[in-house]
Amino acid sequence: MSPPQTSRIESNARDISMRVPMTLLLSALAVEVNERKRRTACPLHSGSNRSAFSWREDGLWHCFSCGAGGDRITLVRAIRNCTFPEAVQFLAELAGVSYRSRRNTCGGFEEARRRRERAGEIAWQIRDEIVRLRSYYRDGILRTEMLWGRIGEELFLTGNGPQQDAIWNRMAGLATVSTFFVAAYNYIYAANSGELIRFALASPEERRSLILGELDAANFLQVD
Repeated sequence: MSPPQTSRIESNARDISMRVPMTLLLSALAVEVNERKRRTACPLHSGSNRSAFSWREDGLWHCFSCGAGGDRITLVRAIRNCTFPEAVQFLAELAGVSYRSRRNTCGGFEEARRRRERAGEIAWQIRDEIVRLRSYYRDGILRTEMLWGRIGEELFLTGNGPQQDAIWNRMAGLATVSTFFVAAYNYIYAANSGELIRFALASPEERRSLILGELDAANFLQVD
């Protein structure tokens, strides 16, 4: 049986292999073909048992002596001692199609490498930003707690009058900052991986909206 004329280009190895009848493949591999019994001596271990090697029209085969088995591509690779692309190319020639490997060219491999490196750099940048933000919000809470203590001491030491009113105004302003830092700290530690990535990549305004949720971010001091 002679192979058909080349008519199209294929890139799917499985589709190519299914185009090749087993009788044609076995003949091309110099394996004795018995279409009625579908049994022959194993071409892999050169056994003398003429019924050890069994094959089917769907391309599956098995040797009951050496235990080898597989599909058309596996058989070509085993007998011809070749690579996967070489085996598919051999089958493509038998099938009468042109084989175009899906493997990347050298330029494609280089581009894929650059993309992987860039993705790795971005991943580390996001990680570093998340670590920075966690430290920033934690330190913000500590700073506001220290300020609360100082302002409380000032309020205790002052009497009534303008000076005490000014201290009360400072406490009112600090309450807003303190509330924001606590909300930010709770948000970033409760967020899942996807939310953390979105948060790290967001602008300061977007971060405030995420932290405060449905609250009016404009009413809070602009800190980040």
